[in-house]
Amino acid sequence: MSRRQNPGVPQMRRLFLSALFAALPLAAEAHVVLLETSAPPGIKYTARFRVGHGCNGAATTALSVQLPPGVTDVVPYQQGGWTLASVRAGNRVSLVTWKDGVIPADKPGDFTMTMTLPRQPGVLAFPVVQSCGATELAWTQVPAKAGEKPERPAPLLTLVAAGEAPAAGAAAPAGVLAVSDGWFRALPGNIPAGGYFTLRNNGRQAVVLTGAASPACGSIMLHQTVSGGGMAGMKHVASLDVPAGGSVSFAPGGHHLMCLEPKAAMKPGGAVPVTLQFQGGTTLTANFTVRNAAGK
Repeated sequence: MSRRQNPGVPQMRRLFLSALFAALPLAAEAHVVLLETSAPPGIKYTARFRVGHGCNGAATTALSVQLPPGVTDVVPYQQGGWTLASVRAGNRVSLVTWKDGVIPADKPGDFTMTMTLPRQPGVLAFPVVQSCGATELAWTQVPAKAGEKPERPAPLLTLVAAGEAPAAGAAAPAGVLAVSDGWFRALPGNIPAGGYFTLRNNGRQAVVLTGAASPACGSIMLHQTVSGGGMAGMKHVASLDVPAGGSVSFAPGGHHLMCLEPKAAMKPGGAVPVTLQFQGGTTLTANFTVRNAAGK
């Protein structure tokens, strides 16, 4: 005689969360982004390129990064298990490729290099080609105008001189931004934790949220829950506009922070600091409470 189980609310919630995370690598193609999106001109800069996921379920097997003019003294880091190759244009490195390695489709991976940045403020584009076996995804598109969001955006680095006022429509002074109701949903094991909050922009200019960081996470990505074909999944969001005098909400079922590789501090009942990063170099740090899988 078989034993029938009554799938109560907690069990149904666990099943839903399991399906949601299982769908993650299939929900959308991976973006490739720079983890630090702004820097002063002329400095020695460490670029960390984050591959979010594989290509529609296929593992990443190669990554090529094109270096923009004006970038010099490029030194790529060797990745364990990968073959490193560089192409030179005159006396400078113009292209770096890591190949013959594997990043599982459902795992993020970082590729690092150091370089000296140009001395002039501005925006640098780093076109990237991600290979997953025979499949190639070219993350090479640069916005033609402010606010445009290409389908395959290239990683961008904004060079802002010390003391320079942000450009119109870019970052606002940190004092005009406010975070409320910040919290994380901690899940068992090493499953990524979802972060939620409301961000208010009390300034007269729109701001662009580009990323987040916390000592409680190996890294944080901006994500959005999507649905299709009867299944829920997630896609990476490179940036999010916050209008002047407006707000955006990160909530279950919508936009959220994805805390990858959560640390021991991500424990229900505690609190962890989160630093939000904005175009132009502005940052804002707030404490997020940590709740359990049921959101309590």
